[in-house]
Amino acid sequence: MLKKAERQIEKKRAFHGLSVILLLPLIFLPLNLAGSALSPQEIARQLEKKIKSINTLRADFKQYYYPAGLQEPLVGEGQVYLSRPDRMRWEYSNPEKQVFLLKEGNFWLYFPEDRQLIKNASSSEVQESEILGLLSGNYSIIERYLLEFNPFPTDRPRVYQLKLTPKEDSQFTYILLEIDRETWLITKAIFFEPAGSKLEYHFLKIRLNHKIPESVFNLKIPPDTEIVETGIIK
Repeated sequence: MLKKAERQIEKKRAFHGLSVILLLPLIFLPLNLAGSALSPQEIARQLEKKIKSINTLRADFKQYYYPAGLQEPLVGEGQVYLSRPDRMRWEYSNPEKQVFLLKEGNFWLYFPEDRQLIKNASSSEVQESEILGLLSGNYSIIERYLLEFNPFPTDRPRVYQLKLTPKEDSQFTYILLEIDRETWLITKAIFFEPAGSKLEYHFLKIRLNHKIPESVFNLKIPPDTEIVETGIIK
């Protein structure tokens, strides 16, 4: 369990990251990707093709948030569920239980330990933002970013590693993606912010096109839960 101050930072980071982006659905010396037979643009096209072929996705994830000026990351982990085109659930099991749910244009954040539910009407900007868009295919990577190879430390032997630099103003300076060469799935996404903070998502045990019960995209909350209506996410 994080200390109270750290929990607040983690909660703020999770809310900010998932609302502006969500999320979420996917490591010593990397291969010489500059010598790849495929260009960064061709790799991005293959990634988009794979994502659009997926109906459902379920994966374990680990999240590492490195606030500017702090040595140790704030760590979270859990499972992410995706049902295209408009349903996604991030369920944190550590360091505390939290649920982030996007369903039919609405966005909920549920903190069981605090007995608090934050309800938002999700704007199209949220639905087309970074990690959510990367996992759900809601936008074109090639149109949105400048692409280039950018090797970084990994323990996976056969991956592509790309640097995505936004063509327009963005919350992030750039993004690093790790893509499995055989499955064409995202196994790692790293977001770098202008202030020096860094947010990493690692995706494991990815399962595709398995039936996900409708109950996964519903929230059951106790009757004494505080409900906060905050309106449309900007």
